[in-house]
Amino acid sequence: MVEVRDVPAADRRQFERALQYAFSPSDGPGLSVSDGDWPPPLYAPRAVYDDGTLCSTSKLYTLPGEIRGTETTVGGIGGVATLPEHRESGHVRRLCRDALAWYADRDVPLAALWPFSTPFYERLGWGTAYSYSRLTTPPDQLPDHDARGSVVRLGVDDWERLSAVGARADQTATFRLERTEQWWRDRRFSDDGWGGVPYCYGYECDGRLAGYLLYHVADDDDQTLAVDNLVAVDEAARRALLDFLGNHGAQIESVVVHGEPDAELLTRLDDPEPATCELHRGPMVRLTSVGALAGFEWPVANVGDSSETVDCRLAVTDPLGVDDGVYRLRVTGGTATVDRVADTPEDDGATDTDATVGIGTLSQLAVGASGVATAARIGTLSVDDDRLRQRLANVFQPGTVRLRQFF
Repeated sequence: MVEVRDVPAADRRQFERALQYAFSPSDGPGLSVSDGDWPPPLYAPRAVYDDGTLCSTSKLYTLPGEIRGTETTVGGIGGVATLPEHRESGHVRRLCRDALAWYADRDVPLAALWPFSTPFYERLGWGTAYSYSRLTTPPDQLPDHDARGSVVRLGVDDWERLSAVGARADQTATFRLERTEQWWRDRRFSDDGWGGVPYCYGYECDGRLAGYLLYHVADDDDQTLAVDNLVAVDEAARRALLDFLGNHGAQIESVVVHGEPDAELLTRLDDPEPATCELHRGPMVRLTSVGALAGFEWPVANVGDSSETVDCRLAVTDPLGVDDGVYRLRVTGGTATVDRVADTPEDDGATDTDATVGIGTLSQLAVGASGVATAARIGTLSVDDDRLRQRLANVFQPGTVRLRQFF
């Protein structure tokens, strides 16, 4: 019998063996069981079992966040791994269905993940939240900056200040995460999956922290300095941190900066020719149910004489079969109601639904990763009525998503 369930302490070694083989195979087969509580405080360990044999793993995180101004709990799926002898058996699909049900039972409206393959998770109903840039440059091309403030060394005990900077930098985001003390201590300032404890420096101005960066220096021929995260509340803080990175020219050959798309990053360099800037598709999101839309606050727009912003029949397709169906979506005065009316348009006796959309595109619309025009052009949204399309655009206004780091 194949089932998905919690991983007991007795199976901890098998659970960690699967993760080690998937993410650190170069370490070889030797594995010592890590210390600490089980289950860990940051995540729930789940696994697929086939006749009692652990085959595939996942880590289900719950993190505080905000979606369209509504404080909520967000799910983070990580540690998805299958032992090689059990691959090609549909286990990841089982884990994803289990995660959605696990979160829905706990009123968690959205599940996010960093994919090993974007097309793979698109086929399971996830949509890309944003793309990110990877800038590689010689340090001497980073601009000098005469900063008013100063750069200071920070550590794990500064986690509240670091979180506050992230909140200030992301205050206009339509979807953002908050990081807890436990996360800072166990994930960011530990060597659990990060190749060592990162360096952390912040920029202070007038006694207030205005930005920070986390980075590692690789033990390679080039001594590459890789910035995992650069957060700044304004341009002065960003330039000061880039200047700080440029001061490493005597130690390293190249600086690599990961971040959200920033077309101006290349223009800040003294000479962009030696640099490269790559664009990668980043984290992905998925509603745990279509009904989760009712839990968010929506923009209130002037749509003429009608007090009803949206009232439509929405046919949703879902490759996992979790949310396939026809839903009546009503949005009035910033409040949404969602009622499932049929499994398919034919079951409801009507094939002329007002709009159709895949769950991945609907999830992008929900968090502001996409607007209606983009969703109709390159996503799966189809709306024939121009007036309804405008009404939906008034509700699903695009914004900015900020997840920044892995779970």
